[in-house]
Amino acid sequence: MYLTLKHLHLTFVALSLLAFVVRGLWLFMNSNMLSKKWVKILPHIISTILLVSGIVLAVHLSMSPGSQPWLMAKIIGLIVYIGLGVAAFKVPNPSASKALWISALIVFAYIVSVAISKNPLGFFS
Repeated sequence: MYLTLKHLHLTFVALSLLAFVVRGLWLFMNSNMLSKKWVKILPHIISTILLVSGIVLAVHLSMSPGSQPWLMAKIIGLIVYIGLGVAAFKVPNPSASKALWISALIVFAYIVSVAISKNPLGFFS
């Protein structure tokens, strides 16, 4: 069960990153793909499966953010990533949009580094 959950979670981590990168590239190319209904819906489906698989994995391993500082760091990083990502697609200024998008990618990398190292400092350690 553990390996199935882990692989499901990791698959949706990769899909989430891929979807975010592609949508960002479309944003900067002023592509009309961003207005397609499936492009607006798919990231929410991916994110939901990613979050649910992460929660189920943590419950399966009896881990809680209160007892695992690295898990709390991932959750805080996720909130920051979501905020930056939403802002990147909402802000009308292209320069600000690019800066927010790149910042979100850096936070995503931080979250992955925390998950790999099991250290709340991630790549800062």
